[in-house]
This record gives sequence, structure tokens and C-alpha cells, in this order.
Amino acid sequence: AATYRPEMEWIAARLKDRSTYAKATADRQRQDSESATWRVVAAEDYEPQDGRAVYRFFELFDLPNIPNIDNLLRANAEGRVTITPPIKPFLEEKMWFALFWLKPLHEFWRRELGEKYFTQLQKVIPYSWLLDPTPLPQHAVIPRLEIHDWREAAKFSQKDRDLLLKVSGFSPLGWGSRGISLGSDLAHAEWEKRIDNALATFDSSPTIMQRFHKGRLLEHRYWYPDTGELKTMKGRVRLCPYYFVKNNRVKLRGALATIVPADKKFVHGMRDAILVPSRTER
Repeated sequence: AATYRPEMEWIAARLKDRSTYAKATADRQRQDSESATWRVVAAEDYEPQDGRAVYRFFELFDLPNIPNIDNLLRANAEGRVTITPPIKPFLEEKMWFALFWLKPLHEFWRRELGEKYFTQLQKVIPYSWLLDPTPLPQHAVIPRLEIHDWREAAKFSQKDRDLLLKVSGFSPLGWGSRGISLGSDLAHAEWEKRIDNALATFDSSPTIMQRFHKGRLLEHRYWYPDTGELKTMKGRVRLCPYYFVKNNRVKLRGALATIVPADKKFVHGMRDAILVPSRTER
């Protein structure tokens, strides 16, 4: 978070300059305006203040490292403060990708999502497996890999190792590219080590496996401050949609496009990336 703190402080300063909030008086219908007190504070020693909104800039795996977090969570649960993004653990857990493809759950997803959205998600979510060390019956195999034990995947050839390992979103490694391993980029011994570690840490940090798909290449311009000119970069893009709930309805309000150089296989907010606010147009 320290890396992004200057950006958060810049945003808070702009909001403080531009924002006002209204306060109705008891004797007549008029509004007084005063400067809104936007500020950036350390989560470690923050004390919640009734009626204030809190924008959290920490992941849920950080909770054990925040001494006063129980006070904030209690205030949120009691409705004394609001937290954005809201505390929704299921949105920070990658296991959902594997659970989506789990055959016994297909009818559940079809019923809950509807046939249209279930079919659309099947087109965009890579096939995913959960690396569960529980032994299978002798007659069973892991679907699409046709193996009986995950340790057999450790013996795949480099060509067959076009697979990704991704650790749980609740792991301290579950951000950026720290918790991702691409089998075809690793030596056989290292790939085997990563699988063994994933199985050994299943209870605390479950890992999923996915087929690796390269993103489509595109070009985008960016500002190069050293020369004061616009340049063009060819790269791969990741879109992170931003949804907001208003009046109990979910609305897509925009997306953050992260574009990384073409030689990068993993897309995340690296130093060489272009970060661009996006929106849909009709």
C-alpha cells in the first residue's frame, strides 16, 4: 500500500478541494456547505468515526496485520460506518473459478445465473481445477487432465505444462504476479515443487490450476514525460470492471484497463504498464 499512498493522498486532496457536503438546518430549508474532510490514514491505528465512509486500501488477507480492524468491522456491521469496497470475502477468493466448472454444481449455477449468463461465463472463464489433495477412488480421474493424482501433473512434459497455478486471494502472495506460476516457464523440478507446495498448503491457502491463454495484442498511446511526447506501445490488456450497488441494483460504472508490454505473460499493475480508465459506449 505504501507504493500507492501518494496517489491516494493526491485523490484525497482533490476531493477536499472540490467536494462539499450539505447540512440541513432545523429552522428552514437551506443548505450550508463546508469543506469535506477527505484524508488518508494508516489502517493499523485507525479508529472508526460514526457516520463516516471508509475507503479501504487493503486486502482481506491483511486483516491479521491490522491491530484495530475489529473495531472497524464491528462499526461496519452495526451500521455506524460504511466500508467501500464492502467486506465480501467471496469476491477475493479464486476458488470460485474452479467451483464454477465443478460438474456437480452445474445445475446450481444454471439455476442461479440463468441459462444465458451461465453460457456466457463458460466462454470467458478458463477451465479451472482446485488442487485438492484428497485421494480419488481408484476408478476416478481428474476431468480434462485424465490423471488420477495431482502428482502425475508434476510429470507432464513442458508442452503439456501450459498451465497456471494461482494461490488463494487470502494468501499474502495473492496479488500482483507473486502467487502465479506458469508450468511451461519452469524447470521440471521447480514445477513439481510448486505442485507439492500447493497440495501441502491446501488447508490454509488453496491453489487453483487453469489453462493458460495469451491475451490479444493491441496498441495504445501513452505519455512519455522524459521527452514530452505521445508514444505507442503494443501490449496485452486486462479489464477490471467496477460495479456499484445503488437502490439494491448493481450497475457497471466503468473499467480499469491495464496494458502491459507484449513480452509480459502476466498482466498486472507493473511499473511498465499503462493504466487507463475505461467505459462502455452505446
